[in-house]
Amino acid sequence: MKNSRSFLLVAFAATTGCASAANILVSASDTSEIEAFLAANYSDANVTAAGDFSNFNAPGTQSALNGVDLVIIGRSLSSSAYASGNADGYNGLNIPVLNFTSYTARNAGNRMGWHTGSATNNKSVAGNETTITPAGSVVLGIPAGAYDFFDTNAGGDFNGLGTGTASVGGGNVLATIGGDILAAYWETGAAPGDPASAGVDTFPAPRLLLNLDDDPRPTGEFTAQTAAGLALTIDVIADFGGLTTATIPEPSSALLGLTGLGLLCFRRRK
Repeated sequence: MKNSRSFLLVAFAATTGCASAANILVSASDTSEIEAFLAANYSDANVTAAGDFSNFNAPGTQSALNGVDLVIIGRSLSSSAYASGNADGYNGLNIPVLNFTSYTARNAGNRMGWHTGSATNNKSVAGNETTITPAGSVVLGIPAGAYDFFDTNAGGDFNGLGTGTASVGGGNVLATIGGDILAAYWETGAAPGDPASAGVDTFPAPRLLLNLDDDPRPTGEFTAQTAAGLALTIDVIADFGGLTTATIPEPSSALLGLTGLGLLCFRRRK
């Protein structure tokens, strides 16, 4: 995003046409936790296809993408299936794509190329582990600073963040843990960190990276969140995907500015 003013103007124009429902393709080896999360938190999330769609060019993937408004790539998967350019086609889609893992978003092995560098793990989630960046403050509507968004009793060490030295191209890092990338955002027209690996010079629709481990073995960071972290995750995904929250989580005072902003809602582009 070029600056906060241009971002807000683009977002405002998009929010005026938010769809009332979203057809969602969820790609992962085990999609159960994501499907349960969507069903529990959104009244209009329609999962039309769920399974391993790592090979974008496969006939099954192409048929599953018909009529889809939002793509979600999970963490319960083999990232090597997204290597060798297999998943590059997702980067050219004219609809929002949400990726839950830097293992596929990175450029290593000719993966999706959203950012350079590798994935990291074993970042502590004790205390105020998450840092919202100034860019994240603009997008998320909360002050920059440190927050306790993950529950040490339920999650353990964080797994699968983008390296802190990575380039996100024309995107912005929204949040970090231990200096590594927890969340990053690319607005329409922003360049990925590695265009050669991504297969596109710019993204034709928004892209959001949230390094949240949905792998239910037995419980990943996707569900091991504090009340404030869960409220923020629910709202960010709702705004990004044009979804309607089924229930309104009780936010902390630091998150009160988020719900009314609707900064990321994008209607489907035809």
